[in-house]
Amino acid sequence: MRSKKNRKSRQADDAPAAAAEEVPVQEQPADDGKKEVTVEEALEEALAEAQAANDRFLRAKAELENLRKKNQRDLTDARQYTKGVTIGEFFGPFDHFQMAMAHIEDSPDVETMKQGMKMILAEFQRGFENLGVTLIDATGQTFNPEEHEAVAQETSDTVPEGTVIRQWKCGYRLGEKLLRPAAVVVSSGAAESSESANEKE
Repeated sequence: MRSKKNRKSRQADDAPAAAAEEVPVQEQPADDGKKEVTVEEALEEALAEAQAANDRFLRAKAELENLRKKNQRDLTDARQYTKGVTIGEFFGPFDHFQMAMAHIEDSPDVETMKQGMKMILAEFQRGFENLGVTLIDATGQTFNPEEHEAVAQETSDTVPEGTVIRQWKCGYRLGEKLLRPAAVVVSSGAAESSESANEKE
């Protein structure tokens, strides 16, 4: 009897311990040091980031506009400088031409006037050379539509067909760029005789 009672007593003592072992231990969330952010705080942070991005955009836009204005000023200055250099090359010829015109009535000597005109022409040509402009002289050359403009055709017994007989206006080229084509008269070949014309008819 005693041994049964002792066994029951030991079983009763072991029950709470077993029950305690079976109870799951509730895990506590790990504290990672991060502060919980409210919706209001998140919204304020997003608004602040948006404002900062807008400020950066406005600064970049202002810088771009300033750069555009600076480039425009630089381009205008470059154009003005180029005009000044170009015009400066023709001050001398224009001065001499004015002097020639002022003395034309006092100088009946035609030969002297011709020499003066040749000097002025030479100064103009030198000015073009200094600017890198090449004058196109098409007389006697085969007609080239890329740098010649045919303003008329004439028959010629001495100039082959398709060849420039004479030039009305010279052409100009700046490097590889054509500034103005030469205005020329092109030969259409020898005139047909009346007998040849009758034979064709």
